[in-house]
Amino acid sequence: MMKALFLACAAAAACGLRAGGEEDGGTVKLAGKGRIAIVDCGSGIDWKAAEPVLEAFDKTFRVEVVRQSGGAFSVETAAASVAKTESNAAVFVGRRDDYPMALACSEQRWAFVNVGPLGTDGRNFEPRFRAMLMRGIYRAIGSDASQAANSTMSPVHSPSDLDAITDLGVAMDTYMAVCQSFDALGIVPVEYGTYQDACEMGIAAPPTNDVQRAIWDKVHQLPTEPIKIKPETKKVSD
Repeated sequence: MMKALFLACAAAAACGLRAGGEEDGGTVKLAGKGRIAIVDCGSGIDWKAAEPVLEAFDKTFRVEVVRQSGGAFSVETAAASVAKTESNAAVFVGRRDDYPMALACSEQRWAFVNVGPLGTDGRNFEPRFRAMLMRGIYRAIGSDASQAANSTMSPVHSPSDLDAITDLGVAMDTYMAVCQSFDALGIVPVEYGTYQDACEMGIAAPPTNDVQRAIWDKVHQLPTEPIKIKPETKKVSD
């Protein structure tokens, strides 16, 4: 079920985007706005475990997620730490014996994932960490729960509850909440269009092949004849 929901959401995210064929110069990425930071606060984990999370989030929402390094996490300085990331929201990952498994403050745009309580068994740790990291991203931007069974945002009361989350797909209610949060946070997902679209918008990279060169030259060429502007006429009434 979760796989179907993920595919449905991915299709919804792609809806309305124009795919480019060879005659249009191919499909290129158009500029988006905003990003989310994942900050390693001395967690000591292998960050390869996070790659499936970042790939799934990018595929579904088309928003940049960057990984950074930071000092020890503290609730008291979390808001200032978000500002230092120069991102629209941040998820901090660390180890704190005095903190619970997760904390979040969406009004300050942060979440904290505490890897300590997730256990040391590698077989269980990595799936649990991936689920918690995805939950942290959603909670940092303001999506706190889902009604879908065994979804990433289902209620979790202990580390063992994370073992029921086997898919990083997103339920539709979470998807809609995240999209609404993007508006509030000033995040604009990246969109894709044709190379010709990018040229006409003035954001195209220099051409890399003959087809793109022809499109570039055509869009940027100067007119060969004077532009004739029809004079405005006004109807005069008595």
